[in-house]
Amino acid sequence: SALGAGSQPPSPSRAASILGVDVSFLDVPAPPDVAGVPADAEVLPSGLATKLLLRPTCALSKSMPLDSAQCREERPRAYDKVQIDYVGWQPSGKMFDSSRLEKRVVRVNSVMAGWTEGLQLMAPGEKRRFWVPPELAFGSNSTDERRPAGPLVFDVDMYNVERQPKPPEELAAPPKSATFTASGLAYQVLKPGTGAGGALPESNITALYNGWSSSGDLILSTSFGAQSTFLLKEVPIKGLVEGAQLMREGETTRFWIPAD
Repeated sequence: SALGAGSQPPSPSRAASILGVDVSFLDVPAPPDVAGVPADAEVLPSGLATKLLLRPTCALSKSMPLDSAQCREERPRAYDKVQIDYVGWQPSGKMFDSSRLEKRVVRVNSVMAGWTEGLQLMAPGEKRRFWVPPELAFGSNSTDERRPAGPLVFDVDMYNVERQPKPPEELAAPPKSATFTASGLAYQVLKPGTGAGGALPESNITALYNGWSSSGDLILSTSFGAQSTFLLKEVPIKGLVEGAQLMREGETTRFWIPAD
């Protein structure tokens, strides 16, 4: 996928080569300025260029500023998810990828660098065109036709922003200041508790929590419907069972749980 996030169905041009049927007539025609950045586009310090095609809901009227407090509030942060449609072309005008109006949901910082920067400029209802230089896309040497080398052009429609809790900075590994148990569990107390401790596997506990993968994906959260009251021994993640027994009431602790 042009998004750089997981595998996607083949684009029509790829499907045509597999099936032996020419379906290129389904491709979205390239815009007239696909070959290069036009004079009316804004070029950012990173080299990403962009042009507003459709104003966001927060500023539908031209008399409403795009940098209003409301619009700034509605734009996604790097760790949020967004619902979008998109089409991608090479400068030759060849379409190489498209969501086909299926409204993909992606985490802003899980895609190519040009998209991570560009999506944070948008608010729901907005459509933009991006000219992405190779260093913010797939580079200059890619041989994968689904991730073509060189500069790329995208039209992106943003429909919705799904707010996510901010992940910790140390996702890949615990900091040196963390405490380790014999099992390999690492933890760091963020807020000391003042209540009782000593939870046992047979205890019923109530807790609010967010859990992330090492890549930054939110995998479970009480803010998104995960169970908050449970019998500790029934928790399928051994590291959480061990960690909860180390805590006191009112305490906030971060855990780094090894795979095994």
